[in-house]
Amino acid sequence: MKLNLRKLVAIIAISGVLALVTGCVDRGDTDEFVEISNGLAKNIGQLDDEAGVTLTGFASDPSTNVIQIGIGVDDKLIKPEQLKQIVDAYLENATTFTNEKDASKVLQPIELRIEEIGKVKDNFPVLAEKAAGSTEMTWN
Repeated sequence: MKLNLRKLVAIIAISGVLALVTGCVDRGDTDEFVEISNGLAKNIGQLDDEAGVTLTGFASDPSTNVIQIGIGVDDKLIKPEQLKQIVDAYLENATTFTNEKDASKVLQPIELRIEEIGKVKDNFPVLAEKAAGSTEMTWN
């Protein structure tokens, strides 16, 4: 009888450890998303400070791992190449809260969309996007 009780206790202990480890891994992904999202949201003012940026917005959805950054742009003051540089600088500065120095690696697990806001009321044009798992931002 003792052998069976020992097996039962061992099975329960192993199950408990597995459940704990699995729970921590899932929460870690959510925590990472929230940390990245908070860093980007807190630094959105950097975009506001740029000449030619007329409006900014931020949205994130941890259930889909998507972050959307809205930017209103005065086309007379900012050319497309300048906008890329402004966004790159923002992303670099907004991810300095981590030990990783490369913003593209910090942002790799999330889907990121840069949308133009202020000209239309919905279905904002996508200026740039990065798929989850990728380190490359594609500009339209």
